[in-house]
Formats: sequence, C-alpha cells, structure tokens
Amino acid sequence: MSRFGLDGLRQINRLREVLGVLARYGFGELVQQLRLGRLLPSWARKGPERARGLTTAERVRRVCEELGPSFIKIGQILSTRPDLLPPDWIEELSNLQGRLPPIDFADIEEELRAAWGDEGWRRLARFDREPMATASIAQVHRGTLDTGEEVAVKVRRPGIQEQVEVDLRILRRLAQLAADHIAELAHHDPVQIAEEFSESFRAELDLTQEGRNLERFRENFRNRREVRFPEVHWEYTRETVLVTELIDGPMALTPPEELDDLGYDRRGLARVGARAFLKMIIQDGFFHADPHPSNVIFPEPDRVCFIDCGMVGRLRPELRERLLGLLLALIERDAEEAVDAFLSIGRAPADLDRDQLLLHAERFIERYHGVRLENLQLGEILLEFVRLIRAHHITLPPDLALLAKALITVEGLGQVLDPEFDMVSEAEPYLRAVMRARYRPDRVARRMLGQLEAGGAETQAAYRDFRSALRRLGQGTPIQFELRQLRSLEQELDRASNRIAFALVVAALVIGSAQLVVAGAGPEVYGLPMFGLVGFGVAAFFGLWLIVAIFRSGRL
Repeated sequence: MSRFGLDGLRQINRLREVLGVLARYGFGELVQQLRLGRLLPSWARKGPERARGLTTAERVRRVCEELGPSFIKIGQILSTRPDLLPPDWIEELSNLQGRLPPIDFADIEEELRAAWGDEGWRRLARFDREPMATASIAQVHRGTLDTGEEVAVKVRRPGIQEQVEVDLRILRRLAQLAADHIAELAHHDPVQIAEEFSESFRAELDLTQEGRNLERFRENFRNRREVRFPEVHWEYTRETVLVTELIDGPMALTPPEELDDLGYDRRGLARVGARAFLKMIIQDGFFHADPHPSNVIFPEPDRVCFIDCGMVGRLRPELRERLLGLLLALIERDAEEAVDAFLSIGRAPADLDRDQLLLHAERFIERYHGVRLENLQLGEILLEFVRLIRAHHITLPPDLALLAKALITVEGLGQVLDPEFDMVSEAEPYLRAVMRARYRPDRVARRMLGQLEAGGAETQAAYRDFRSALRRLGQGTPIQFELRQLRSLEQELDRASNRIAFALVVAALVIGSAQLVVAGAGPEVYGLPMFGLVGFGVAAFFGLWLIVAIFRSGRL
C-alpha cells in the first residue's frame, strides 16, 4: 500500500470504505478504471445495492452523505463550482446543507475544555446544550457572557481534523489516478482541483480564519449601517471555537408572507443585500462565497446581516479589471473581445480550437440580442458563459466560479423577496463608477506605463540571456550563433531604447498632470488647474512627435 502514499491501517481501511461505498452506489466501473478494483471488499463486487432509480447526481450526493463530514464538505464545495459540474449536479449537491446529526454534548464539552482549559463551557454565564445549527464542520450553540451579552458559540466537530487529513490524502491520490487513467477527467486537471479543495477545506477548519474574515467584512462595511457582520470575541476564540455576537432575526429563507406580517420591507431588503454583495465583488474584491438563505439574517426591517463567513472569495485588482473587460465585451456584443478577455482570465489547453470557441461565443451573445436590460439575469449570463468555457476545457480561477454561483444565489434571493427585483439595475451604478475610474487619465497612463515596463522587462530578459551566453562561451562551452549587419542591429537597438525612454517620459508627464488635475493644485484656467493643462499639452506635443517619428521611419 505504500505506493498509494497511505501509511497505517486507518488510512487503508478508510480507502476500502470509500471504494466500497462508491461500488454500492453504482460506481464500481469507475473504481476499476482507477485500477483499484482489487481493494474492493468482497461484498462490494456483487454489484450496486442502492443505485436503482437514482440519477447519477443523486448517487453522488448519497455517497457524500454516507462517507461523513469530510465528503459532505467536499460535496458542498463542489456545489459552488459550476465550471466543473453540470446544473443538475450543482442543484443536487446544494441539498447537502445541514444533513448531519448533532454532536453529543459530552463531545462538545470535551472540545471546549481543550480550548478553554478545565473550566470549559463554564467560562460562560450560560451555555445552551441544544444546538442552534449543525453543519459538516462545526455546531453552533447559544451562550451568554458574564457581561450579559448573548453570543453564538461555534464549536468544531471533535476529531474532524484528523479525519479530514486522511480523506484529503485519499482524495489527492484518487485525483492522480484519474489524471493517469481516465482521459475525459484528465482534461479538467483533477490533481489541481484536489489541491484547491484541500486548501479551501483546511482554511475552513481553522475557525480563527473565519473570525479574520468577519473582521475584514466589518471593516469594509464600517460606514454602511444597513449591512451587519457579527463582532468577534477574540478572548474566547480559538482554532476550534469561534465566539461572536448573536444576531437575532428572521432568516432570508423565512416565507415572504411571514416577513410581511412582521413589518419587514422585503423590497428594500432585497436591494440592501444585492448592493452589499456588489460592493464586495466590484469595490472590495473580497466576497461571501456562500450567501445561501440560511446565512442571511434580517436583524431589523431595513438591515441585512451575513453570517457563516468561513468560505470567501477573493478577486485581485487585475482579475476585476479583466472581468470588467469581459462584461463590456458582452454588453457591446463583441464575441472576439469576450473570448480574448476570458482567455486572459483562464488557462487554455494546448489543443484549444479558438475558432470553434469564437463561434460558440457568437451564438451565446446572439441569444441575448434585443433583450431588455431589466429582463437580463446577470448571474445566469455569467454562469452560462462559464459553462461554455468549461466545454472547451479552459481552467478558470476557483474564485471566479465561486463568484458565478454566489451571484446567482443572491439574485435568486432578491427575486424571492421582491418578484420585480432587477440585479442589472442594481449593478449599473457600480459598473458606471468602475468604468469612469477605468478611463481616468491617470489610470490610462498607468496601464500604458505598465505595458512599457513589461516591454522593458522583456528587453532586460533578452540582455540577461545574451550575457549568459557570453559567460558560457567564456567557460569553454561551445555556442553556435551568427551575427549579420551588427552595426545595423546596434542602431536599431539604440533607436528602440530611445523611443522607450521617450515614451516613459510622456507617460510620466500624463500621470503627473492627471494627479495635478485631480488635486486641483495651482491657479486655474477655465476652471481647470493651469499646471495640469500645461503638463498635458507638453505630453501631447512630445507624444505626437514620437508618433510622427515612428511613422516617418516606416516601421510600427
């Protein structure tokens, strides 16, 4: 068994258990394809016992449930990845929420004693034995601090970390075997996906990380009274225990008529929640990746609170910029630009048929021709495009897939609260602000400067390669090369370096002038800062001079 990377009887028995459950639900052929048939228990070789009348997605869900917390969590993570699975699988695996029985109180007490010392849960003035909520990783109880403040105490399942490490090791090995022996799965790079799952899973196991996520959300929304995140009590929080303020109120899954009876503004709540999520993705680049209705609470008729922030997504500034480019291309119905934008985001296979991808993108965009903005489903459009990309085996950043699923969840929740809810209209002010910022002179100049710097970096790399070749030549390593018209080459290099330096000066003038205009520094002419206008004029003069010189040379 050592060649499977599994050490110890516990890992071997767990692998046999996993394979046995797979076979029992009709995946015996898959086990054989993975070259693991000899490890199946004898009873599992007789054929599937529980697969009759179930779809493939239902059988996968049953497998996750039977294998316990680790695989339930893996299934939940898969339910957020529309780039990997078809819609019916996503819907089925979403039903894995909240399927586990509660943890025995004796185990909870033992876990609190390990975290807080011998006093355990007695450190609190009150601790309810009955849980408020039960999930795959942890369980939540209501408690009261000595100060009288009501708190939510989230306790990690005892022994889950050890079990998770065993299961993740098995998952990685199964992924490697799938990559080696199943061609249709190898396209999706299962080893990389298994690594992504492992990283996400381990992050959620550390409850202090969820506490840090909450703190970051609270900071991002400190000036938004209508949006809340629970405060973390760090003096009680450990890796296995998270203590936050208790937020009371109806959840978003409360029937609309009950919210009406309570006097809640459903239309206003839908907009508050949507705008909060749009701010997360467009302005902050840090968003709640699992905003399903049981993670959204309405503490007041006009306020929204997000809880359970263990799973989050991050969008780097350059990824947000490329997403904006994709959105603009889709709006302008420019299929070629949309494909280029997506290829700059994802990782394409070596055998990608770009013409076929372009054809499919054109058909996709044509489907929305003439559709009014208020009738567009923003999340559904993004999700459909993600599925189109998946069909061409393009690997996407995991956070982009999380975003597509989370956006659909928020959009659906908004429409439950208010049937007339329109996500596109809510997103329009944010997108306009980003577009204005995108075309500010200083931002344009900064992008130009970045491109010039990239060109300079490539020149430096070529120079380093040249020096390396000379060093190898000096050490006696034979090198074959031929230089012709060396003098002409020197002149071209000199001319190119001068143009790059000249362009850098022009870009610096544009950036500096833009900063002066924004700051409003110095005397004004026609309501605009004079120094900034002078800088723009000088930059325009030299920029035109450079363009004329390039065209006169006959070489672009």
